[in-house]
Amino acid sequence: MKRSENTPTTSYRSLLLRLAVFLLAGAVLIGGITALFDPFYLYHAPFFGIPAVLDDRDNQMPGTVRNFTYDSVLVGSSVAENFNTDRLDAARGTRTLKVIRSTGSAADLLYYLEMAEEDHNLQQVIWCLDLFALLSAPEPTLPEAGVSYVQSASPLDDLPYLFNKEILFRTIPTMLGKALQGENTGGNAYNWAEGKDFSPAGAMRHYDRPVGIPFPTEQAPLSEERKSLADENLSAILTYVDAHPDTAFTFLYPPYSLLYWDSIYINGMSAEYLYAKEASMEGLLARPNVRVFDFQTEKYITDLNLYMDMMHYHPSINDHMLDCLETGACRVTADQIPERIDALKSLMEEISGEAIYRYYPE
Repeated sequence: MKRSENTPTTSYRSLLLRLAVFLLAGAVLIGGITALFDPFYLYHAPFFGIPAVLDDRDNQMPGTVRNFTYDSVLVGSSVAENFNTDRLDAARGTRTLKVIRSTGSAADLLYYLEMAEEDHNLQQVIWCLDLFALLSAPEPTLPEAGVSYVQSASPLDDLPYLFNKEILFRTIPTMLGKALQGENTGGNAYNWAEGKDFSPAGAMRHYDRPVGIPFPTEQAPLSEERKSLADENLSAILTYVDAHPDTAFTFLYPPYSLLYWDSIYINGMSAEYLYAKEASMEGLLARPNVRVFDFQTEKYITDLNLYMDMMHYHPSINDHMLDCLETGACRVTADQIPERIDALKSLMEEISGEAIYRYYPE
């Protein structure tokens, strides 16, 4: 008698094969959806005319630097995120990408700039240069920071990205919703101002000023360690500038609030900040392809209605800074460096000796 081919073993194998095919098809579908919409832009810029939604700087920055089309960059820390690059591009005929690192670290921003240079010839670089960044560690942290597949250009480590239910069911739908609403799109990439409390009360919540601070406060002399940090960071920036003589560089010194400068002064740290500013201005303005703008002693820094904390200012200040780039207001020339340093030194003394008491009791 001939044995039936439809044995239990055959049926079991057939079931396993069907299950395997089903799971494989599901995996391909899930991975394909993530790769198609690609919310971190690891593989491509958006398809189907969907505007790029940029609201997650740490995860989206490497992909946008590698895969987007641009000829200019605006780099800086979180104080640079509220610049509307559409205004900049309309005035200059450029296509600008925001390149942000929350710490503003010179080493990390240079890491991104070198990544950009791999496939882009940059027409201009606008750098919102934080003095604290010049005094930070001069080694880049990005290669080891965050999620490895985001920093890596290789697709071999992307499985956690392609098969991630958080990305599939939360990140992608959120991205599509923001794209429809025009939120964090175009020149407003990474803009965080919506819903923030720009007010004296809001700003002062982030600064617990000690009481009984004597004035004038003794300032510590510039230490060799802090000087060395500033010199090493500045050297790296100048090396990059010198290597790109055909790129126009604009450096902006951003306007932190009076709370920030008071904290620097009463902690006796003014010497290192003044040195970082003076040395960087001198080095930058010795280059023919560099312009420098200084906003740190503008009158509005004493108006806490324009700040949400010690450093972060209202987008209207970002707009003002972009206007100054076109009009030339607040631009610094080499012969003006001594007066700019004196102005900041005098401002810190004025703030801690008088202006701060508009907001804090003596």
